[in-house]
Amino acid sequence: MRFDYYTASIEAKADHVLTHLHGSFEQSDVIPTKPRNGYERAYNVVRGDSVLARVQWGGSSVGTRVWASASGDRAPAFAAVLRDEFRGHNLLRADVAIDYCEPGAWDSLYALGLETADKFGLKVTHVGDYHRQEGGRTLYIGSRTSAAMKRIYEKGKQTGGDPDHVRAELELKPQNAKAKQVYAYASPEQMWMATRWTQHVLQVLTGVNGMQPAPPGTIRQQTDDERALEFMAKQYGNILRRKLEALGGDVEAFGLFVAQLVADK
Repeated sequence: MRFDYYTASIEAKADHVLTHLHGSFEQSDVIPTKPRNGYERAYNVVRGDSVLARVQWGGSSVGTRVWASASGDRAPAFAAVLRDEFRGHNLLRADVAIDYCEPGAWDSLYALGLETADKFGLKVTHVGDYHRQEGGRTLYIGSRTSAAMKRIYEKGKQTGGDPDHVRAELELKPQNAKAKQVYAYASPEQMWMATRWTQHVLQVLTGVNGMQPAPPGTIRQQTDDERALEFMAKQYGNILRRKLEALGGDVEAFGLFVAQLVADK
């Protein structure tokens, strides 16, 4: 299990980001490239013909943070550099791959994908050569606009490699500020635990189960009443705690006490 794609937003000077990435990859060079997605400047960190990382910044519509990304075999080392040097970065997207190279891998993973989609009510999309099964098939589970999406694809057939090489890959895009910070330091296994349905897939594939680091979706907005109750708890927390202790820690008795207070008003 490893990162296959890692994109981050960094609060740092672009020169510092480029210099550190250049120094972190031996025998690399920094060359200008065409900016995309509204950025004004872009550079690639390269080794020969291989792009190790891409860095973009500038532009009135994209803010002051530096955008940086790496994919494929370069993604794990790139993620390690960012997590070590730029500890305040936000994760924009991470792809986490689990590879299988064995006969029947596609059939098993495909069946698990459909079972998961039906169990959790997820969108299913078929792409590729389902007729002759020569050019490689891909099954998408979930929506590209959601925080988590999974794809299963015959990577070996698509790249001309081992035809039994099949990849199950999670695409995770944290949707709010807290999740972008938390998942910037989550392990690949923890990213697979981001939602109930991805936890289900991980448990079937590896036997691993656990709690998600933080909800990856949009934070629910508090109501006025919820904010008022939270304020009350901060203001009178010590008094309420002493009453709970006086009742011997009996939560039910404490609840009845509070309910009676409210009813008497």
